[in-house]
Amino acid sequence: MIKFFRKIRQQLLTENRFSKYLIYAIGEIVLVVIGILIALSINNWNEGRKREGLRISQTIYLKRDLEADVIILNKALQEAENELSISRSLSDRLSSPGASLDTLIKIARYEFNPAVGGLTGLNRNTYNSLIATGNIDLFGAEVNDKILDHYAFMDNRFYFVKVNNQSYVDVINKYLMSYPSKLKSNPINGLLQDSFWQSVDCHKLQSEFNGVLMGKIFVSENERATIIKLIKKTQELIKFIDSSSR
Repeated sequence: MIKFFRKIRQQLLTENRFSKYLIYAIGEIVLVVIGILIALSINNWNEGRKREGLRISQTIYLKRDLEADVIILNKALQEAENELSISRSLSDRLSSPGASLDTLIKIARYEFNPAVGGLTGLNRNTYNSLIATGNIDLFGAEVNDKILDHYAFMDNRFYFVKVNNQSYVDVINKYLMSYPSKLKSNPINGLLQDSFWQSVDCHKLQSEFNGVLMGKIFVSENERATIIKLIKKTQELIKFIDSSSR
């Protein structure tokens, strides 16, 4: 084809038909430009197709992470509610008319579990990858804002849960230095522990155990409220992504 056009051009020049040659040259330039535009259009179409395919795959991965988060959060919610129920039950027993110092000692020594569960990390692999690669822009401005808002909220709530839990841990560690518990890690048991509890200062124990139990109830309530909010926001984001992908 190139040889064909070159032959025509040479023939026009040889015959000194300049005006026709000029028209031909302009036509050849137009054809080249059209060819370039077609090539660019095809390239843009291919890039757009690849980008759309990437958006679809990343949407699937992100939804999987969010759906897995809902499962994790529901399990954490059940654990937080169980902890809260147990702690409130202990509080009710200690506040009942029939409660005695023996009741306090029995609960503090044998029944109270000082440990707190704490929220575990949720799935961030897809989100972190989207941020690192800049592919977060695949979803469009409105969806981007929803995704960024969700993970910012999650980080914020995890931070406050961590701060509250650490405050409780500081209190409980101090308490456990003074009162041996039912923890398996407790090093001194048997007759020596019996001797300690037989001579314990019950009024001091009452004051300190009240603070510890109050702290655990607060931590459990805060964790429960946080989990409920996270479940709601996660489910809302999943629905929003679904509606935006149609």
